[in-house]
Amino acid sequence: MEGQERPGIFEDVRYTIIPSDDLTDDQTKLLRETLDEEGAVFSSLGDHGGIANLHELTHVISTHIDFPDYSRAVDLAVDVVRPMWVQVSIKKEKMTNARPFSPDPSQYFHDVVLTSANLPEGDKEAIMAGVLALGGQFSNPLTKLCTHIVTTDENHDKCIIARTKGMSCKILLPHWFDVCLKLGKKINEGPYTFPDPEILRYDHERPPKAIPSPHLEDASTDQPSHAPEASPPSSPSAARKSLNAFSNKRVFLCKDLELSKHLRGTLEVIVQQGGGSLSDNVADADVYIGRYREGRDYVQASRARKEVASLAWLYHVINRNHWTSPTNKLLHYPIPKEGLPGFSNMRISVSNYSGEARIYLENLVRHCGAEFTKTFKQDNTHLITAHENSEKVEAAKEWGINIINHLWLEESYAKCTVMPLTVPKYTIFPTRSNLGEVCGNMALDLQAVERKFLPKESSPPKTSNKSSPQKASYVMTDATSHTMSDHEEHPEEPADAENVVEPEEPEEPKTVKKRAGRPAKTTVATPRPASDEKENESPITSTGRASKMKAVGKLSLAAEDMALYDREMKRKGGLLHGGRRSSHHEEDSPAPAAHQAKRQKKRASDENTYDVTAQGSDLSDGETQKPMKPAKKAKTAKEPKDKNPSLPPIVHRMMVTGDERWVGKPKKEDEDKKTLRALGVQLTQDPKDVDILVAPKMLRTPKFVCALASAPLVVDTKYLDTALKQKKLVENPKVLQDRDAENRMGFSLADALERAKINNRKLFRGWSIFVTRDIPGTFDTFSSIVSLNGGKPLMYQGRAGTTLPKRRLKDDPNAGGESQHQGGEEEFDYVYLVSGTSEPEKKLWKSFSELAARQGLEARIVKADWLLHAAMSQQIAWKDTWDLTEDAS
Repeated sequence: MEGQERPGIFEDVRYTIIPSDDLTDDQTKLLRETLDEEGAVFSSLGDHGGIANLHELTHVISTHIDFPDYSRAVDLAVDVVRPMWVQVSIKKEKMTNARPFSPDPSQYFHDVVLTSANLPEGDKEAIMAGVLALGGQFSNPLTKLCTHIVTTDENHDKCIIARTKGMSCKILLPHWFDVCLKLGKKINEGPYTFPDPEILRYDHERPPKAIPSPHLEDASTDQPSHAPEASPPSSPSAARKSLNAFSNKRVFLCKDLELSKHLRGTLEVIVQQGGGSLSDNVADADVYIGRYREGRDYVQASRARKEVASLAWLYHVINRNHWTSPTNKLLHYPIPKEGLPGFSNMRISVSNYSGEARIYLENLVRHCGAEFTKTFKQDNTHLITAHENSEKVEAAKEWGINIINHLWLEESYAKCTVMPLTVPKYTIFPTRSNLGEVCGNMALDLQAVERKFLPKESSPPKTSNKSSPQKASYVMTDATSHTMSDHEEHPEEPADAENVVEPEEPEEPKTVKKRAGRPAKTTVATPRPASDEKENESPITSTGRASKMKAVGKLSLAAEDMALYDREMKRKGGLLHGGRRSSHHEEDSPAPAAHQAKRQKKRASDENTYDVTAQGSDLSDGETQKPMKPAKKAKTAKEPKDKNPSLPPIVHRMMVTGDERWVGKPKKEDEDKKTLRALGVQLTQDPKDVDILVAPKMLRTPKFVCALASAPLVVDTKYLDTALKQKKLVENPKVLQDRDAENRMGFSLADALERAKINNRKLFRGWSIFVTRDIPGTFDTFSSIVSLNGGKPLMYQGRAGTTLPKRRLKDDPNAGGESQHQGGEEEFDYVYLVSGTSEPEKKLWKSFSELAARQGLEARIVKADWLLHAAMSQQIAWKDTWDLTEDAS
């Protein structure tokens, strides 16, 4: 430190420190010495662990937000920071911004200090914006504080220095950030870490290793089976020795717990040992413990802003002697007795979750009101899985059953409504990750619970003066939360996507925010031995508590970062594979869609890249597709405002296939994308809304085949050359000319595009088309082709009990112009199986034919050429050469 003349770094700081298990006495002492030497003034906690003079403080130092005064601190705009804030401020010799150091779990990158190496500028800026928006930090140079180096080249100088000097930072692929931002959860970095990242290996048959979730301790059921003992054990834990979590708290145990006299007595003794007492009147209590979200006592406690919790929460506080918010865990809050609307007709099974995670999900299914089935059958409606490597998943694909991860169930329970299955994050399954590791990391949405379970009456007068500000802060918090939300497929408000179901996540983070006016009181309720069937707690996705007035007031400090992150995450494919924007509000945004995936060196495979042409497969047609890298160039949050590029609105969405100009040339790719964006053209990897398709000739790559369903303008690569060279688009360009391919395939491209306009992506409307799992070119590729043309793809594996879809109606009142291109009358009698000719596939042919015959249909087992021809010509035709039946052995 320099001379005494310099004012202290923390001269205007008045602070207190919240004790916790991960902050030792020595660390606390060192923090106090450091702060006091730099001019800060320490304020002791009250006799019972509360912060008596909170209004006089500027900072609360804590490793968590689970202390009773957290909500009040947020309301009073008192900064709650992690100890790292002190260290960083000392290192910079000035008091640094508190926002990145919030212990709020919604800021799930709070412990990430990122630097990049050899990434395209657009990808670097997009990742940086997401990390900053979610509590992390970015450093251009490699420093001792860096925790992550994101790169595609482990031989970059930064990586070599980090290894040579034995730095503890992780060197990993950018895919990790993309997956985290899509899920709204921070997953394990292992599969993405150099050397030899697991996601780049071709050997993916082995299921991902399960990692126990740290979020399910005492939280997998709402009615624990083992009650705590009234007397501490012979060798009690430190927490049990000094139990004081209930200091001055009065606990009300609701009758719906059905506690035995003995258990109630035990809990009374424990609460008294912890400094509290039991109350027989809910009006006099600070904490309400009950099982269900109903009854006069529950309503009264909720309206009075008392702490409302389940028996599981009470046991958790006793076991840990640590105050937590009951809304942080879904089953730490009373459950809905009759389930939730919309779940009663669902039969849900779970796959690939184990241990506490499986028990937790079983309980959530039952508390939602659905039927949980241990065995998976064709009459199931949903399969919740942690990854896609299992027989249940294969069967679900074959039977056309909804496949989602646990986030759908958690958010449905948290928001008290059935969430739409179309939200992208519910169907994300990272290649080498088991999503059980983030199970239980969801908070309850108190606003949703109150709307659903509290009668619409005005709150009692005694709490009305707190209620208003509370609601105001909640609303602002929600908006704030959605500013950082990930994949918003349903833009509603031109602001921060207030109703997005897939928020990144302030909405998903386990942070549970209490209402602003809610008293910070802690009490434990007595549990009753309950049945396993009802263990529900609603998770909250709003960043309620942690993002109250203070969060809103401080949001301006990172407004540009948040805005950029919001734009990036709205793009289809996330930060690394962004295609067309999903929000209409993006049209005047300067950030073109981006795709970070580079097929270089070790990038043997890209788990999130759509373009998957297999060399030598039916899809390649002699043309092996080289990956096109639309590097997304987003305006960086740090860019000076005076640059203000004022780009034109997006007029065209272009897809390029079969062109190698950007392979291995990220800088040129960035420059060209900027040029196109300035012309109103956005490059995309999503074939759904392409209106310009660029290719050197007619190809049978997935991009080309799928994009034709949208009836785009198909042009050759000279069109792109001219646009880049002359900085303008050619007016009225000619459609791609490829006479050789047209003669070989038997149709005109121009005619096919005219039919595509008529079909309006409904060529296969009403058709269910079966595809074998092992077909060359991958099932997923052919599934996309069928889906994008309006059909229903189903995987066929010869399972017993498979039922074919109902026969299509000949006089379908909903049929449109596409019906004229769906073949003749005889097509109504056929059911198709698209297959390769490998031995495992041939063995399926006989059973498929017999299955069709039993249901009065005739099986057509066809080559992939049948499907490719139909999708490319935009009409269904038949040639005997496509029939594989004759080849059956």
